[in-house]
This record gives sequence, structure tokens and C-alpha cells, in this order.
Amino acid sequence: MARAPRIILIEPGGARREVEIITMPFRIGRQAGNELTLRDSRISRQQARIVAADGEYVLEDMGSRHGTYVNSEKVLRHELRPKDNVDFGMTDSYRFIYVGDAATLEELIDKVDAPAPTQSGSRELHHLGVLLEVARTLGTGLSLEDVLTTVVDAAIELTRTQRGVLLLADPKGELTTTVARDNQHNSIPHNLVQISSGVLKRVVNSRRELIVSDTGDDTAMGQQESVARLELHTVVCIPVEKLPLIEALDATVSARQGELLGVLYLDSHVASSAFSELDREVLRTLAREAANVIENARLFSASRDKARLDHEVEIASQIQRQLLPKGFPSKPEFEVDGFTLACHSVGGDCYDFVELTGGRHGFFVGDISGKGISASLLASVLQGVIYTTAALDVSPADLVARVNQFFTERSAEERYATLFYGVLDMGGKIKYVNAGHVPPLIRRKDRSLEALESVNLPAGLFPDTEFTGAVAQMFPGDFMVIYTDGVTEATNVAGELLEDAGLRKLLQEFSGQTVQELSEAIRAGVQNFTGGAPQSDDITLVVIQFRGKQA
Repeated sequence: MARAPRIILIEPGGARREVEIITMPFRIGRQAGNELTLRDSRISRQQARIVAADGEYVLEDMGSRHGTYVNSEKVLRHELRPKDNVDFGMTDSYRFIYVGDAATLEELIDKVDAPAPTQSGSRELHHLGVLLEVARTLGTGLSLEDVLTTVVDAAIELTRTQRGVLLLADPKGELTTTVARDNQHNSIPHNLVQISSGVLKRVVNSRRELIVSDTGDDTAMGQQESVARLELHTVVCIPVEKLPLIEALDATVSARQGELLGVLYLDSHVASSAFSELDREVLRTLAREAANVIENARLFSASRDKARLDHEVEIASQIQRQLLPKGFPSKPEFEVDGFTLACHSVGGDCYDFVELTGGRHGFFVGDISGKGISASLLASVLQGVIYTTAALDVSPADLVARVNQFFTERSAEERYATLFYGVLDMGGKIKYVNAGHVPPLIRRKDRSLEALESVNLPAGLFPDTEFTGAVAQMFPGDFMVIYTDGVTEATNVAGELLEDAGLRKLLQEFSGQTVQELSEAIRAGVQNFTGGAPQSDDITLVVIQFRGKQA
């Protein structure tokens, strides 16, 4: 019984499967019910069909949108021959190789153990041997350059050309020579490499392999000025691409064109024999292997850079945590509690306390503009500058003026800091400066609220800025809440902000007695409001409870 003709279907991701042509006509397209259904929205519902005519199999285009191509030539009707390569006008979509009743590439492997291969089988086994050698090299753990050199040497051997060049795309997308070899396995100095710019440009634009030779393959291209000037009789150029990204929506599959990693270019001053479809397929395999090696190297490098960055961020985070106060002041007259939550591993918020003479204590909360490592570094600097200056026991206005001068002279122009610094004495009096910071709230014993508004600019905007201080009074049982805008700008899953009204409601509904209870009530209230939405800004909270001398 005669064997049914077959095709080797190659999917966008590179997977292959064999399909028998049993039913006639054999319909191909996107629509369900075709004998071969291709889930790509760019392929027509009725793309093409294969019919039997006078003992031959004929491929017919069915008026498709992008056309049907056989061996890169657009056709309306074509009598199929073994090894015909059929695609549908897109390099990143489905294609198939018509096998007929001949052996598939997978079946060729069975010939390896055959005692006496035929002359035609020897060529096929030679190709398999080259691929096996490349596969062995890929598993040896050699450097990237050594592996790519092996790929170029194998391509030269397969094409019987005189030299091969692998050009890789740099971060700007420009192709630069990475490996250059001759057919004696010698490296060629990169400054001596000359290639056909016309062939290279065409392959980069079309993303299709191109073979120019005296044997009739694309002879029109052989008239290129650069090909003639270099006296080339054979040019082989293959794109090296990252596998295309496949996206699925319901039953429709679409593919975005893969990233061009580089180009494998080979040429010779002598003519080569005709290139079979097997030659082309093995060259494509080499290009795919080169792409895999390059992409794996890039991923490894990116992973190593990320690991180093993560390590550095963790060190910065540890340093920042160590610079924060180890505990909170607790005196008969007052008690303090609080917390800070960085939006990322490190944050741009800071706070600290300074013990002064006469039982007084200074306390501050600062917020650097921006997020991330740069903001965290400046926050640590801000904390150090404020702590050192506060220890000199200067007035709040003088302290903020000195911080402003330091920032305007030492930090970048776009960086500034909002901060609140106050000094609390044993009688509950607070002398403070609010430099562009969100207003702290004093929650009185009767649950009324008083905001300590700002009349000053943030520190670091302009040199020689004058800062105005103010005074507030706390009474036994009062709480003061100093916070950063990450609290009131906490966002829930609906995109709504907690805002000042939300924080005020939490304070007025608080019924506890201690500073720790109020701190935890605010933390829990913010978390309940956000409902699991990711934190969008650094959050810092300092709560002070004044108990008075009678405590």
C-alpha cells in the first residue's frame, strides 16, 4: 500500500510535528474544520489547499490576505516537490516542509547505525555529525566566545565557504563583528573583515535567510555592487533571532517578531554547489543554537547583575535600619512609639530623637523626595546632619536653616526634603519648625484635633531661605502624631486615597490609652483601608503621648 504524503509542520515557537495528507482537498487555514487549522489571526480563514491532480499534489492559494509562499516565492498554484518550504507571508508564523512519501529528518537518524549508507545518505549523516559536534560543544561549559566560534566553524564546513562572520547587535541595535573565522579554523582580525552591506541590509530588514551564488540562488542579488566589488561568488546570510513571543487570546494565537540578536554571514570567492533544503534547515538550526547561547549568556549576565544589585540593596537596607533609633524614649512625662515601612527594600524616610538639657527632647521626621537607593542614601545623610546639629542645642529655626544650606550645597538640584523638627519640654511646650511637611496632628484628650501647619518651604530648594518657628502646647493625655505623606496617600485597590480625612477619623475613633495602642491602631487602619493593594510610598509614623509631671 502506498504511503500517504506528509508535511512537517513547524510552529511559531519552533516545535515540529508530522501531518499526513489523507483527505482531499486538504484545506489549510485559521477556521475550525480545516484539515490543518493554524491558530494565527493573521492567517486567512481559508488560506490554501492541497489537491490531487494527474497523480501529483498541487498547492493552491485560496485568495488569502498575505499570500502563500513556496521557497520564498509567492504562488497561486504550485506543484509540490519534496523539501518545498511553504509559509504564509510571516516569518514568525506557521510554515511547513512538504515531505511527500520521502523520509523525514527524524527518520534520517536511524541511518546512523546503517552499515553501508548510500552516497546521498552520507551528506545527510555528515550534517547530523556536524550538529552533534556543536551539541557536544554546547555541553562542555566553554566560554561564550568559544561556543560561538564552534557554531561559525560548523557553518563554514556545512556551506563549504571560505570564511564566516558572526555579527551581534549592541544595545543600540547596531551590528558589530564578534567572531570572524576562515575555513582553516583561523581567526580573522575584525578590522580586516569586509562583508556585503547590501546582503546584510536585506537580511536585517526581511528577517529571512539569503543565499547568493553562481548556482542560480537569488542571482539578481548577486549583482549587488558590494558583492561584485568583493568578487564574491557565494554569500550566505542568516538572521540570528530570539524565539518569537507567542500570545494567546481565546482560540487566536498571535506572535510578535523575535528580537534580532545578530546575523551569521558566510561568503566565498569560489562558487559552491546548490544548497538543498536540508542544507538550509541545518543552517537555521545552527542560527537557533547561536541565538539560544547568546540569550542564555545575556540572561546569566542579567541574573548576576541583579544578584549583585540585590546584595548591595540589602547592605544599604541593613545600614539604614542600624542608623534608626534602637528604641523609643520613655520618661515619666512622655512616651514615644512609631514605625517606618519602606516602599522598596530601602526608603527615603527617616526619624530620630535627641536628648537635650533640662529634660527636653528633640524629635524629627524627614521625607526625601523620590524613592529607592538614592533617596535612602540622602535620608541617612539627612538623619546624620539633623542629629549632629540638634545635639548643639540650637533653635528649631536655626537647625532647619543649617540643614537647608547643607542640602543646597551638596545634593542634586532636583532633591529636597520635607521635615518636621520639634523640641518638647517637661511642661508640654513644643517649639517646632515645619518645613513643607504634612501637618502633624495633636489629638486632645477630648478627641479634638489640632494640625501643626507649615508656613515654610522644604529644605534644599533655595539657599539662604529663612524658616519660621512656632509653638504648641500639649496637656496630659494628649497625643501627637508625626507622619509622612505615605500614610495619607495610602491607596486601596479602587485607586482611592486614605487622605487627611481618613487619618483624622482613625484618631478620633481611637479609644485606647497608650502610645503603643495608637501606633498599632493607625498601622492596622491603613492596612485595612488598602485591602492588600501594593504600597506606593514610604510610610513613617512617630506617636508621642504627653503625660505631664504628675505622672
